[in-house]
Amino acid sequence: MDEPVVKKSHLKKILLISAAVVIVIAGSIFAGFQYLQKSLPQLITVDDYTPLLVSQVYDRNGKKIGEFFRERRILVPYSKIPKNLVNAFLAAEDDQFFKHGGLNYLAILRAAIANLRAGKNVQGASTITQQVAKTLLLTSEKTYVRKIKEALLAQRMEDDLSKEDILYLYLNQIYFGQGSYGVALAAQTYFRKPLDKLSLAEMAILAGLPKAPSAYSPVHNSVRAKERQVYVLNRMAEVGFISKEEAARSALEPVKIYLRENYKDSAPFFLETVRQILVSKLGEEAVLDQGLHIHTSLDLTKQTAAQDSAIDGLKELDKRQGFRGPLSNTVDPKEVGEFLLHTRNKLITEERPERVIQPDGKFEDYGQLDVQYDLKKNGLPFYFKIGKTAEGIVSKVDDELGLAYVRVAELEGLIDIETMQWARKPNPEKRFDLDHIQKPSQALKMGDVVLVKLVGERFGSLRLQKLLAKSKKSFEGSKYVALELDQEPTAECALLSIDQENGDILAMIGGTNFEKSQYNRALQAARQTGSSFKSIVYASAFDRGYNASTLLMDAPVVF
Repeated sequence: MDEPVVKKSHLKKILLISAAVVIVIAGSIFAGFQYLQKSLPQLITVDDYTPLLVSQVYDRNGKKIGEFFRERRILVPYSKIPKNLVNAFLAAEDDQFFKHGGLNYLAILRAAIANLRAGKNVQGASTITQQVAKTLLLTSEKTYVRKIKEALLAQRMEDDLSKEDILYLYLNQIYFGQGSYGVALAAQTYFRKPLDKLSLAEMAILAGLPKAPSAYSPVHNSVRAKERQVYVLNRMAEVGFISKEEAARSALEPVKIYLRENYKDSAPFFLETVRQILVSKLGEEAVLDQGLHIHTSLDLTKQTAAQDSAIDGLKELDKRQGFRGPLSNTVDPKEVGEFLLHTRNKLITEERPERVIQPDGKFEDYGQLDVQYDLKKNGLPFYFKIGKTAEGIVSKVDDELGLAYVRVAELEGLIDIETMQWARKPNPEKRFDLDHIQKPSQALKMGDVVLVKLVGERFGSLRLQKLLAKSKKSFEGSKYVALELDQEPTAECALLSIDQENGDILAMIGGTNFEKSQYNRALQAARQTGSSFKSIVYASAFDRGYNASTLLMDAPVVF
Protein backbone atom coordinates (compact mmCIF):
# COMPACT_ATOMS: atom_id res chain seq x y z
CA MET A 1 0.00 0.00 0.00
CA ASP A 2 2.98 2.40 0.67
CA GLU A 3 4.54 1.94 -2.77
CA PRO A 4 2.40 4.54 -4.67
CA VAL A 5 3.19 7.13 -1.95
CA VAL A 6 6.91 6.55 -2.40
CA LYS A 7 6.55 6.90 -6.16
CA LYS A 8 4.64 10.16 -5.81
CA SER A 9 7.31 11.63 -3.52
CA HIS A 10 10.06 10.61 -5.97
CA LEU A 11 8.14 12.15 -8.84
CA LYS A 12 7.67 15.36 -6.89
CA LYS A 13 11.41 15.58 -6.20
CA ILE A 14 12.22 14.97 -9.86
CA LEU A 15 9.81 17.69 -10.94
CA LEU A 16 11.25 20.14 -8.42
CA ILE A 17 14.83 19.37 -9.50
CA SER A 18 13.86 19.65 -13.17
CA ALA A 19 12.16 22.99 -12.57
CA ALA A 20 15.20 24.22 -10.69
CA VAL A 21 17.51 23.12 -13.52
CA VAL A 22 15.29 24.84 -16.08
CA ILE A 23 15.27 28.03 -14.00
CA VAL A 24 19.07 27.90 -13.60
CA ILE A 25 19.57 27.30 -17.34
CA ALA A 26 17.11 30.04 -18.27
CA GLY A 27 18.75 32.39 -15.78
CA SER A 28 22.19 31.52 -17.12
CA ILE A 29 21.05 32.11 -20.68
CA PHE A 30 19.44 35.41 -19.69
CA ALA A 31 22.55 36.46 -17.77
CA GLY A 32 24.73 35.40 -20.69
CA PHE A 33 22.66 37.45 -23.11
CA GLN A 34 22.78 40.42 -20.76
CA TYR A 35 26.56 40.08 -20.54
CA LEU A 36 26.88 39.77 -24.32
CA GLN A 37 24.61 42.78 -24.82
CA LYS A 38 26.79 44.87 -22.52
CA SER A 39 30.01 43.63 -24.14
CA LEU A 40 28.88 44.47 -27.67
CA PRO A 41 30.88 47.23 -29.37
CA GLN A 42 29.20 50.57 -29.88
CA LEU A 43 27.34 50.81 -33.19
CA ILE A 44 28.72 53.18 -35.77
CA THR A 45 26.79 55.65 -37.86
CA VAL A 46 27.57 56.48 -41.45
CA ASP A 47 29.30 59.65 -40.25
CA ASP A 48 31.53 57.54 -37.99
CA TYR A 49 32.65 55.35 -40.89
CA THR A 50 36.23 56.35 -41.66
CA PRO A 51 37.74 53.39 -43.52
CA LEU A 52 41.36 53.07 -44.58
CA LEU A 53 41.79 54.76 -47.96
CA VAL A 54 44.57 54.66 -50.54
CA SER A 55 46.59 57.86 -51.00
CA GLN A 56 47.39 58.50 -54.66
CA VAL A 57 50.54 60.20 -55.92
CA TYR A 58 50.73 62.21 -59.15
CA ASP A 59 53.50 63.85 -61.14
CA ARG A 60 53.56 67.55 -62.05
CA ASN A 61 51.29 66.88 -65.07
CA GLY A 62 48.64 64.90 -63.18
CA LYS A 63 49.84 61.44 -64.22
CA LYS A 64 49.49 58.83 -61.47
CA ILE A 65 52.88 57.50 -60.39
CA GLY A 66 52.15 55.58 -57.20
CA GLU A 67 50.09 54.78 -54.11
CA PHE A 68 50.54 54.73 -50.33
CA PHE A 69 48.17 52.50 -48.37
CA ARG A 70 47.45 49.95 -45.71
CA GLU A 71 44.25 49.03 -47.54
CA ARG A 72 43.65 50.05 -51.16
CA ARG A 73 40.20 51.62 -51.11
CA ILE A 74 38.37 54.53 -52.72
CA LEU A 75 35.21 55.64 -50.91
CA VAL A 76 32.11 56.03 -53.07
CA PRO A 77 28.66 57.33 -51.96
CA TYR A 78 25.73 54.94 -52.24
CA SER A 79 24.02 57.28 -54.71
CA LYS A 80 26.93 56.80 -57.14
CA ILE A 81 26.68 53.00 -57.16
CA PRO A 82 24.62 51.71 -60.15
CA LYS A 83 21.38 49.95 -59.21
CA ASN A 84 22.25 46.86 -61.24
CA LEU A 85 25.52 46.54 -59.33
CA VAL A 86 23.67 46.70 -56.00
CA ASN A 87 21.18 44.12 -57.29
CA ALA A 88 24.00 41.83 -58.38
CA PHE A 89 25.35 41.77 -54.82
CA LEU A 90 21.89 41.26 -53.37
CA ALA A 91 21.25 38.32 -55.71
CA ALA A 92 24.62 36.77 -54.88
CA GLU A 93 24.66 37.36 -51.12
CA ASP A 94 21.23 38.24 -49.70
CA ASP A 95 18.21 38.60 -52.00
CA GLN A 96 15.89 39.04 -48.95
CA PHE A 97 17.93 41.99 -47.67
CA PHE A 98 15.14 44.56 -47.92
CA LYS A 99 12.65 42.20 -46.23
CA HIS A 100 14.45 40.83 -43.15
CA GLY A 101 15.38 42.63 -39.94
CA GLY A 102 19.05 41.62 -39.88
CA LEU A 103 18.59 37.85 -39.69
CA ASN A 104 17.11 35.54 -42.32
CA TYR A 105 15.54 32.74 -40.22
CA LEU A 106 14.45 30.72 -43.24
CA ALA A 107 18.00 30.78 -44.63
CA ILE A 108 19.36 29.78 -41.20
CA LEU A 109 17.02 26.77 -41.10
CA ARG A 110 17.87 25.81 -44.68
CA ALA A 111 21.63 26.05 -43.96
CA ALA A 112 21.28 24.04 -40.73
CA ILE A 113 19.54 21.20 -42.57
CA ALA A 114 22.12 21.22 -45.38
CA ASN A 115 25.01 21.18 -42.91
CA LEU A 116 23.45 18.35 -40.87
CA ARG A 117 23.00 16.26 -43.99
CA ALA A 118 26.59 16.88 -45.10
CA GLY A 119 28.06 16.42 -41.63
CA LYS A 120 30.04 19.66 -42.04
CA ASN A 121 29.58 23.33 -42.87
CA VAL A 122 28.66 23.47 -46.55
CA GLN A 123 26.23 26.41 -46.54
CA GLY A 124 26.08 29.72 -44.71
CA ALA A 125 23.16 31.94 -43.86
CA SER A 126 24.78 35.27 -43.00
CA THR A 127 22.91 38.31 -44.23
CA ILE A 128 24.66 41.38 -45.62
CA THR A 129 23.90 43.12 -42.31
CA GLN A 130 25.66 40.32 -40.40
CA GLN A 131 28.66 40.59 -42.73
CA VAL A 132 28.88 44.33 -42.07
CA ALA A 133 28.65 43.74 -38.31
CA LYS A 134 31.41 41.13 -38.43
CA THR A 135 33.71 43.12 -40.72
CA LEU A 136 33.42 46.49 -39.00
CA LEU A 137 32.82 45.63 -35.35
CA LEU A 138 33.98 42.08 -34.60
CA THR A 139 36.94 39.79 -35.18
CA SER A 140 36.95 36.96 -37.71
CA GLU A 141 37.29 34.20 -35.09
CA LYS A 142 34.98 31.22 -35.75
CA THR A 143 33.21 30.70 -32.40
CA TYR A 144 29.56 30.42 -31.33
CA VAL A 145 29.97 33.47 -29.07
CA ARG A 146 31.11 35.57 -32.03
CA LYS A 147 28.16 34.34 -34.12
CA ILE A 148 25.71 35.29 -31.34
CA LYS A 149 27.32 38.75 -31.05
CA GLU A 150 27.09 39.08 -34.82
CA ALA A 151 23.36 38.28 -34.78
CA LEU A 152 22.65 40.71 -31.92
CA LEU A 153 24.64 43.46 -33.60
CA ALA A 154 22.89 42.86 -36.92
CA GLN A 155 19.49 43.35 -35.31
CA ARG A 156 20.60 46.50 -33.52
CA MET A 157 22.18 47.79 -36.74
CA GLU A 158 18.87 47.36 -38.58
CA ASP A 159 17.19 49.52 -35.90
CA ASP A 160 19.78 52.32 -36.11
CA LEU A 161 20.69 52.42 -39.82
CA SER A 162 18.72 52.52 -43.04
CA LYS A 163 19.06 49.68 -45.52
CA GLU A 164 20.87 52.02 -47.91
CA ASP A 165 23.35 52.98 -45.19
CA ILE A 166 24.12 49.32 -44.51
CA LEU A 167 24.70 48.67 -48.22
CA TYR A 168 26.93 51.75 -48.39
CA LEU A 169 29.08 50.34 -45.57
CA TYR A 170 29.11 46.86 -47.10
CA LEU A 171 30.03 47.84 -50.66
CA ASN A 172 32.83 50.14 -49.52
CA GLN A 173 34.29 47.76 -46.94
CA ILE A 174 34.49 44.31 -48.54
CA TYR A 175 37.65 42.80 -50.03
CA PHE A 176 37.77 41.86 -53.73
CA GLY A 177 41.27 40.41 -54.12
CA GLN A 178 44.23 41.95 -55.99
CA GLY A 179 44.73 44.23 -52.97
CA SER A 180 41.40 45.99 -53.64
CA TYR A 181 38.82 46.99 -51.01
CA GLY A 182 35.43 48.43 -51.96
CA VAL A 183 33.62 48.34 -55.27
CA ALA A 184 35.10 51.56 -56.67
CA LEU A 185 38.71 50.43 -56.48
CA ALA A 186 37.79 46.88 -57.53
CA ALA A 187 36.26 48.26 -60.74
CA GLN A 188 39.42 50.29 -61.39
CA THR A 189 41.69 47.33 -60.64
CA TYR A 190 39.95 44.65 -62.70
CA PHE A 191 38.34 46.69 -65.49
CA ARG A 192 40.05 50.13 -65.32
CA LYS A 193 36.62 51.73 -65.41
CA PRO A 194 34.52 53.90 -63.09
CA LEU A 195 31.42 52.21 -61.65
CA ASP A 196 28.99 53.90 -64.03
CA LYS A 197 30.80 52.42 -67.06
CA LEU A 198 30.60 48.78 -65.97
CA SER A 199 28.63 46.31 -68.07
CA LEU A 200 26.21 43.83 -66.48
CA ALA A 201 28.70 41.01 -67.20
CA GLU A 202 31.44 42.92 -65.34
CA MET A 203 29.13 43.72 -62.43
CA ALA A 204 28.32 40.02 -62.02
CA ILE A 205 32.02 39.16 -61.82
CA LEU A 206 32.54 41.76 -59.07
CA ALA A 207 29.48 40.53 -57.16
CA GLY A 208 30.84 36.98 -57.24
CA LEU A 209 34.19 37.87 -55.66
CA PRO A 210 33.47 38.58 -51.93
CA LYS A 211 32.50 34.94 -51.26
CA ALA A 212 36.09 33.83 -52.01
CA PRO A 213 38.30 36.45 -53.74
CA SER A 214 41.16 34.04 -54.46
CA ALA A 215 39.05 31.08 -55.58
CA TYR A 216 36.93 33.21 -57.95
CA SER A 217 39.70 35.56 -59.13
CA PRO A 218 39.16 36.42 -62.81
CA VAL A 219 42.91 36.97 -63.14
CA HIS A 220 44.12 33.71 -61.62
CA ASN A 221 41.10 31.40 -61.93
CA SER A 222 39.06 32.49 -64.93
CA VAL A 223 36.99 29.29 -65.25
CA ARG A 224 35.69 29.44 -61.67
CA ALA A 225 35.19 33.21 -62.00
CA LYS A 226 33.04 32.57 -65.07
CA GLU A 227 31.01 29.89 -63.25
CA ARG A 228 30.40 32.30 -60.38
CA GLN A 229 29.46 35.09 -62.80
CA VAL A 230 26.87 32.86 -64.49
CA TYR A 231 25.47 31.90 -61.07
CA VAL A 232 25.07 35.59 -60.13
CA LEU A 233 23.39 36.43 -63.45
CA ASN A 234 20.97 33.50 -63.11
CA ARG A 235 20.14 34.49 -59.53
CA MET A 236 19.45 38.05 -60.70
CA ALA A 237 17.02 36.64 -63.25
CA GLU A 238 15.38 34.30 -60.70
CA VAL A 239 14.62 37.09 -58.25
CA GLY A 240 13.40 39.42 -61.00
CA PHE A 241 16.23 41.99 -61.12
CA ILE A 242 16.87 41.29 -64.81
CA SER A 243 15.23 39.18 -67.52
CA LYS A 244 16.43 35.68 -68.45
CA GLU A 245 17.38 37.06 -71.87
CA GLU A 246 19.62 39.72 -70.29
CA ALA A 247 21.28 37.09 -68.10
CA ALA A 248 21.93 34.78 -71.06
CA ARG A 249 23.21 37.61 -73.24
CA SER A 250 25.61 38.88 -70.54
CA ALA A 251 26.91 35.37 -69.86
CA LEU A 252 28.00 35.10 -73.51
CA GLU A 253 29.93 38.39 -73.51
CA PRO A 254 33.73 38.19 -73.57
CA VAL A 255 35.06 40.17 -70.58
CA LYS A 256 38.36 42.05 -70.61
CA ILE A 257 40.24 41.73 -67.31
CA TYR A 258 43.29 43.83 -66.45
CA LEU A 259 46.28 42.88 -64.37
CA ARG A 260 46.88 45.13 -61.38
CA GLU A 261 48.84 48.24 -62.34
CA ASN A 262 52.45 48.16 -61.19
CA TYR A 263 53.78 51.54 -60.11
CA LYS A 264 57.04 50.12 -58.75
CA ASP A 265 58.84 50.72 -62.04
CA SER A 266 57.83 54.37 -62.47
CA ALA A 267 59.88 56.20 -59.86
CA PRO A 268 60.32 53.93 -56.81
CA PHE A 269 63.14 55.82 -55.10
CA PHE A 270 61.37 59.15 -55.55
CA LEU A 271 58.12 57.70 -54.19
CA GLU A 272 59.85 56.31 -51.12
CA THR A 273 61.48 59.72 -50.50
CA VAL A 274 58.08 61.44 -50.77
CA ARG A 275 56.56 58.89 -48.37
CA GLN A 276 59.29 59.44 -45.78
CA ILE A 277 58.95 63.24 -45.96
CA LEU A 278 55.15 63.13 -45.67
CA VAL A 279 55.21 60.64 -42.78
CA SER A 280 57.65 62.88 -40.89
CA LYS A 281 55.42 65.95 -41.43
CA LEU A 282 51.87 64.51 -41.38
CA GLY A 283 52.21 61.19 -39.61
CA GLU A 284 51.88 57.64 -40.89
CA GLU A 285 48.12 57.47 -40.34
CA ALA A 286 47.41 60.46 -42.58
CA VAL A 287 49.68 59.23 -45.37
CA LEU A 288 48.65 55.56 -45.39
CA ASP A 289 45.00 55.71 -44.30
CA GLN A 290 43.33 58.99 -45.23
CA GLY A 291 43.21 58.90 -49.05
CA LEU A 292 45.38 61.92 -49.77
CA HIS A 293 45.91 63.23 -53.29
CA ILE A 294 49.61 64.03 -53.44
CA HIS A 295 50.93 66.16 -56.31
CA THR A 296 54.69 66.17 -56.75
CA SER A 297 57.35 67.94 -58.82
CA LEU A 298 58.37 64.81 -60.72
CA ASP A 299 58.00 64.81 -64.50
CA LEU A 300 57.19 61.21 -65.46
CA THR A 301 58.30 61.72 -69.07
CA LYS A 302 61.70 62.99 -67.91
CA GLN A 303 61.89 60.26 -65.26
CA THR A 304 61.34 57.56 -67.91
CA ALA A 305 63.95 59.15 -70.20
CA ALA A 306 66.40 59.37 -67.29
CA GLN A 307 65.90 55.70 -66.42
CA ASP A 308 66.39 54.61 -70.03
CA SER A 309 69.54 56.74 -70.31
CA ALA A 310 70.94 55.44 -67.03
CA ILE A 311 70.38 51.80 -68.01
CA ASP A 312 71.98 52.40 -71.43
CA GLY A 313 75.02 53.95 -69.74
CA LEU A 314 75.31 51.08 -67.28
CA LYS A 315 75.10 48.54 -70.08
CA GLU A 316 77.88 50.29 -71.98
CA LEU A 317 80.01 50.16 -68.84
CA ASP A 318 79.08 46.54 -68.26
CA LYS A 319 80.05 45.52 -71.80
CA ARG A 320 83.53 46.94 -71.25
CA GLN A 321 83.97 44.27 -68.56
CA GLY A 322 83.17 41.43 -70.97
CA PHE A 323 80.43 38.85 -71.56
CA ARG A 324 79.52 36.71 -68.55
CA GLY A 325 78.08 33.95 -70.70
CA PRO A 326 74.63 32.64 -71.68
CA LEU A 327 71.77 32.30 -69.20
CA SER A 328 71.36 28.60 -70.05
CA ASN A 329 71.58 26.20 -72.97
CA THR A 330 69.14 23.76 -74.58
CA VAL A 331 69.06 21.98 -77.93
CA ASP A 332 66.08 19.72 -77.23
CA PRO A 333 63.44 20.62 -79.90
CA LYS A 334 60.53 20.31 -77.46
CA GLU A 335 62.22 22.52 -74.85
CA VAL A 336 63.15 25.06 -77.53
CA GLY A 337 59.53 25.22 -78.74
CA GLU A 338 58.20 25.65 -75.19
CA PHE A 339 60.80 28.34 -74.50
CA LEU A 340 59.88 30.34 -77.62
CA LEU A 341 56.14 30.06 -76.88
CA HIS A 342 56.66 31.15 -73.26
CA THR A 343 58.76 34.12 -74.44
CA ARG A 344 56.08 35.14 -76.97
CA ASN A 345 53.28 34.98 -74.37
CA LYS A 346 55.37 36.88 -71.82
CA LEU A 347 56.09 39.66 -74.32
CA ILE A 348 52.37 39.90 -75.16
CA THR A 349 51.44 40.15 -71.46
CA GLU A 350 54.04 42.89 -70.92
CA GLU A 351 52.73 44.86 -73.90
CA ARG A 352 49.03 44.25 -73.19
CA PRO A 353 48.29 44.00 -69.45
CA GLU A 354 44.82 42.61 -70.12
CA ARG A 355 43.26 39.21 -70.66
CA VAL A 356 39.93 38.36 -72.27
CA ILE A 357 37.70 35.77 -70.59
CA GLN A 358 35.74 33.91 -73.27
CA PRO A 359 32.17 32.55 -72.75
CA ASP A 360 33.66 29.14 -71.83
CA GLY A 361 35.63 30.76 -69.00
CA LYS A 362 39.03 30.33 -70.59
CA PHE A 363 41.33 33.17 -71.50
CA GLU A 364 41.57 34.19 -75.12
CA ASP A 365 44.30 31.97 -76.56
CA TYR A 366 47.22 33.67 -78.22
CA GLY A 367 47.48 30.65 -80.50
CA GLN A 368 50.38 28.41 -81.35
CA LEU A 369 53.75 29.79 -82.30
CA ASP A 370 53.97 30.76 -85.97
CA VAL A 371 57.33 29.26 -86.85
CA GLN A 372 56.92 30.42 -90.46
CA TYR A 373 56.23 34.06 -89.49
CA ASP A 374 56.66 36.26 -92.58
CA LEU A 375 58.49 39.39 -91.47
CA LYS A 376 58.48 40.98 -94.92
CA LYS A 377 54.71 40.57 -95.24
CA ASN A 378 53.56 41.23 -91.68
CA GLY A 379 56.26 43.49 -90.26
CA LEU A 380 57.13 43.45 -86.57
CA PRO A 381 54.51 41.83 -84.30
CA PHE A 382 52.92 44.32 -81.90
CA TYR A 383 54.58 42.81 -78.85
CA PHE A 384 58.21 43.37 -79.92
CA LYS A 385 59.29 46.99 -80.36
CA ILE A 386 62.58 48.61 -81.31
CA GLY A 387 64.75 49.01 -78.19
CA LYS A 388 63.10 46.17 -76.26
CA THR A 389 65.25 43.47 -74.66
CA ALA A 390 64.06 39.85 -74.49
CA GLU A 391 65.41 36.34 -74.09
CA GLY A 392 66.32 34.52 -77.30
CA ILE A 393 67.92 31.22 -78.23
CA VAL A 394 70.86 30.82 -80.60
CA SER A 395 69.86 28.65 -83.55
CA LYS A 396 73.07 28.88 -85.59
CA VAL A 397 76.55 30.42 -85.47
CA ASP A 398 78.20 31.33 -88.79
CA ASP A 399 81.84 32.31 -88.36
CA GLU A 400 82.40 32.63 -92.11
CA LEU A 401 79.86 35.46 -92.44
CA GLY A 402 80.36 36.68 -88.87
CA LEU A 403 76.72 36.15 -87.85
CA ALA A 404 74.83 34.60 -84.95
CA TYR A 405 71.23 33.53 -85.69
CA VAL A 406 68.88 34.00 -82.74
CA ARG A 407 65.21 33.07 -82.44
CA VAL A 408 63.00 35.34 -80.29
CA ALA A 409 59.38 34.14 -80.06
CA GLU A 410 58.14 34.01 -83.70
CA LEU A 411 61.01 36.01 -85.14
CA GLU A 412 64.52 35.13 -86.21
CA GLY A 413 67.20 37.78 -86.03
CA LEU A 414 70.89 38.25 -86.67
CA ILE A 415 73.69 39.58 -84.50
CA ASP A 416 76.59 41.01 -86.50
CA ILE A 417 80.10 40.31 -85.18
CA GLU A 418 80.75 44.06 -85.36
CA THR A 419 78.19 44.67 -82.59
CA MET A 420 79.40 41.85 -80.33
CA GLN A 421 83.17 42.27 -80.41
CA TRP A 422 82.93 43.30 -76.76
CA ALA A 423 81.73 39.80 -75.77
CA ARG A 424 85.15 38.57 -74.58
CA LYS A 425 85.50 36.58 -71.39
CA PRO A 426 85.91 39.02 -68.47
CA ASN A 427 89.60 39.67 -67.85
CA PRO A 428 90.65 42.63 -65.70
CA GLU A 429 94.27 42.18 -66.88
CA LYS A 430 93.40 43.30 -70.41
CA ARG A 431 92.05 46.58 -71.73
CA PHE A 432 88.58 46.19 -73.20
CA ASP A 433 89.42 48.14 -76.37
CA LEU A 434 92.41 45.90 -77.09
CA ASP A 435 90.70 42.58 -76.38
CA HIS A 436 87.96 41.98 -78.97
CA ILE A 437 86.58 38.68 -80.18
CA GLN A 438 86.98 38.01 -83.90
CA LYS A 439 84.20 35.50 -84.54
CA PRO A 440 80.77 34.78 -82.96
CA SER A 441 81.71 31.24 -81.87
CA GLN A 442 84.12 32.73 -79.33
CA ALA A 443 81.10 33.84 -77.31
CA LEU A 444 78.06 31.86 -78.49
CA LYS A 445 77.08 28.37 -79.54
CA MET A 446 73.89 26.71 -80.71
CA GLY A 447 71.26 26.40 -77.96
CA ASP A 448 72.55 29.30 -75.84
CA VAL A 449 69.80 31.32 -74.17
CA VAL A 450 70.85 34.97 -74.17
CA LEU A 451 69.43 38.44 -73.78
CA VAL A 452 69.11 40.30 -77.07
CA LYS A 453 68.03 43.84 -77.89
CA LEU A 454 65.94 44.59 -80.99
CA VAL A 455 67.71 47.41 -82.86
CA GLY A 456 66.16 47.23 -86.33
CA GLU A 457 63.11 45.94 -88.15
CA ARG A 458 65.35 44.60 -90.92
CA PHE A 459 68.93 43.35 -90.66
CA GLY A 460 71.57 45.23 -92.62
CA SER A 461 75.37 45.31 -92.47
CA LEU A 462 77.80 47.27 -94.62
CA ARG A 463 80.58 44.88 -93.53
CA LEU A 464 78.55 41.91 -94.75
CA GLN A 465 77.71 43.62 -98.05
CA LYS A 466 81.42 44.13 -98.80
CA LEU A 467 82.21 40.55 -97.80
CA LEU A 468 79.46 39.15 -100.03
CA ALA A 469 80.52 41.37 -102.94
CA LYS A 470 84.04 39.92 -102.79
CA SER A 471 82.85 36.33 -102.53
CA LYS A 472 79.97 36.87 -104.99
CA LYS A 473 77.58 35.12 -102.61
CA SER A 474 73.94 36.11 -102.09
CA PHE A 475 72.28 36.66 -98.74
CA GLU A 476 68.74 37.87 -97.99
CA GLY A 477 68.91 39.84 -94.76
CA SER A 478 65.46 41.41 -95.06
CA LYS A 479 63.74 38.37 -93.56
CA TYR A 480 65.68 38.78 -90.31
CA VAL A 481 65.41 41.45 -87.62
CA ALA A 482 68.54 43.22 -86.41
CA LEU A 483 69.59 42.19 -82.90
CA GLU A 484 72.41 43.01 -80.52
CA LEU A 485 73.77 40.81 -77.75
CA ASP A 486 72.77 42.22 -74.37
CA GLN A 487 73.21 41.47 -70.66
CA GLU A 488 71.96 42.84 -67.35
CA PRO A 489 74.50 45.21 -65.77
CA THR A 490 75.91 44.44 -62.35
CA ALA A 491 77.02 48.00 -61.58
CA GLU A 492 74.71 50.55 -59.92
CA CYS A 493 74.00 54.19 -60.68
CA ALA A 494 72.30 57.32 -59.35
CA LEU A 495 70.79 60.40 -60.96
CA LEU A 496 69.14 63.57 -59.69
CA SER A 497 67.64 66.07 -62.13
CA ILE A 498 66.74 69.47 -60.64
CA ASP A 499 64.93 72.42 -62.19
CA GLN A 500 67.51 75.21 -61.84
CA GLU A 501 64.86 77.93 -61.69
CA ASN A 502 62.90 76.68 -58.66
CA GLY A 503 64.75 73.69 -57.23
CA ASP A 504 62.05 71.14 -58.17
CA ILE A 505 63.20 67.54 -58.51
CA LEU A 506 62.21 66.40 -62.00
CA ALA A 507 63.74 62.93 -61.94
CA MET A 508 65.43 60.71 -59.36
CA ILE A 509 67.20 57.38 -59.76
CA GLY A 510 68.62 55.74 -56.67
CA GLY A 511 69.58 52.42 -58.22
CA THR A 512 68.67 49.88 -60.88
CA ASN A 513 66.24 47.70 -58.90
CA PHE A 514 64.29 49.01 -55.90
CA GLU A 515 62.99 45.56 -54.99
CA LYS A 516 66.52 44.19 -54.62
CA SER A 517 67.91 47.23 -52.79
CA GLN A 518 66.08 50.21 -51.31
CA TYR A 519 69.38 52.03 -50.74
CA ASN A 520 68.93 55.40 -52.45
CA ARG A 521 72.29 56.20 -53.98
CA ALA A 522 71.04 59.60 -55.15
CA LEU A 523 70.55 60.80 -51.56
CA GLN A 524 72.22 58.35 -49.20
CA ALA A 525 75.50 57.49 -50.91
CA ALA A 526 78.49 59.63 -49.83
CA ARG A 527 80.39 59.87 -53.10
CA GLN A 528 82.58 62.49 -54.77
CA THR A 529 80.80 64.37 -57.52
CA GLY A 530 83.62 63.75 -60.00
CA SER A 531 83.37 65.32 -63.44
CA SER A 532 79.71 66.17 -62.91
CA PHE A 533 80.93 69.11 -60.80
CA LYS A 534 82.64 70.66 -63.84
CA SER A 535 79.33 72.03 -65.12
CA ILE A 536 78.88 73.95 -61.85
CA VAL A 537 82.43 75.39 -62.10
CA TYR A 538 81.87 76.43 -65.72
CA ALA A 539 78.50 78.00 -64.89
CA SER A 540 80.14 80.00 -62.09
CA ALA A 541 82.84 81.18 -64.54
CA PHE A 542 80.23 82.33 -67.06
CA ASP A 543 78.48 84.27 -64.29
CA ARG A 544 81.77 86.12 -63.67
CA GLY A 545 82.19 87.15 -67.31
CA TYR A 546 84.38 84.35 -68.64
CA ASN A 547 83.57 82.79 -72.02
CA ALA A 548 84.52 79.60 -73.87
CA SER A 549 87.69 81.21 -75.36
CA THR A 550 88.99 82.83 -72.16
CA LEU A 551 92.64 81.87 -71.48
CA LEU A 552 93.72 81.01 -67.96
CA MET A 553 97.19 80.42 -66.56
CA ASP A 554 97.39 76.73 -65.65
CA ALA A 555 99.95 77.14 -62.88
CA PRO A 556 99.98 76.74 -59.09
CA VAL A 557 98.68 79.68 -57.08
CA VAL A 558 100.23 80.44 -53.69
CA PHE A 559 98.31 82.42 -51.09
